[in-house]
Amino acid sequence: MKLSKTLLASAIFSLFLTPAQATEDYSGHRVVLAYAEYINAPGSSEAGGITVYQKDVGNGQLSADFVYNDPRRALFNGGNPGVTFAVNDANTSADPNLTMQSQWMRDSVYAWTSETCSNANISENPHNGNAGIVERYFYTGVINGDWGADLTQVGFRDSSNFPYFAPGSNVLGVTFTLWWVDQNGAPTDIDNDGKYDVAFREIYYNDNYTWADNGGSGVDLPTVAIHEVGHGLSSAHFGMIAIKDGKLFAKPRAIMNAVYGGPLRDLTGRDRATHCSNWAQWGVN
Repeated sequence: MKLSKTLLASAIFSLFLTPAQATEDYSGHRVVLAYAEYINAPGSSEAGGITVYQKDVGNGQLSADFVYNDPRRALFNGGNPGVTFAVNDANTSADPNLTMQSQWMRDSVYAWTSETCSNANISENPHNGNAGIVERYFYTGVINGDWGADLTQVGFRDSSNFPYFAPGSNVLGVTFTLWWVDQNGAPTDIDNDGKYDVAFREIYYNDNYTWADNGGSGVDLPTVAIHEVGHGLSSAHFGMIAIKDGKLFAKPRAIMNAVYGGPLRDLTGRDRATHCSNWAQWGVN
């Protein structure tokens, strides 16, 4: 799964690099699909979780994050040293109770970046008009290097055009992480922060379900979108999973619960703490 766009020597990106990084040659690095994090419907007998596609057999570490000033991402995100996001406004749902779905795709990002503790430096790029990288990967087995942002809201897909949402799937939304590997296929950590280096992430929503954003009948899109963007910004699931009246629920309640528990559009203390611990010093140390 080689990139279709050639990765050039890092000297090209010297404007965005530390002196140490500028001497490195990343031309042998490529992108692989690493894992998917998903939230399940409330009637599911299973909680949301993580599907691993590629892992290191060394230390078993799964944690991954964006590298500030990453020269490899600079080739694809317009040269931005921070994190960029894009929204595919073409992949919308026809559900009648969705009245602001494109806006919520953006506001779900701002729900996290508006935290005063965050030094995430996230900005929006125009969507490049291409289909999702992961969407195409499931059909072709190839990862094409034409993504235009570090985090993309690909939008709504269903079982007819996205195999991950096969009939009977309990997954409401899913975030795919793709990370960089070196010439030997090992995940990289070029900034030595103890986390593997994310290349980009994509978010998909299951249009086999009925959705809403106006308080009407349906799964609350803002709740799920904020949850998935949390994964996009490296937050993991949180909360104990239990069964009540034959259904799964999570406690304490938080945006990053693995099970959908109804509308929740504000970050909880735990959500904020996780985000702040990861992003407060990003790009500083």
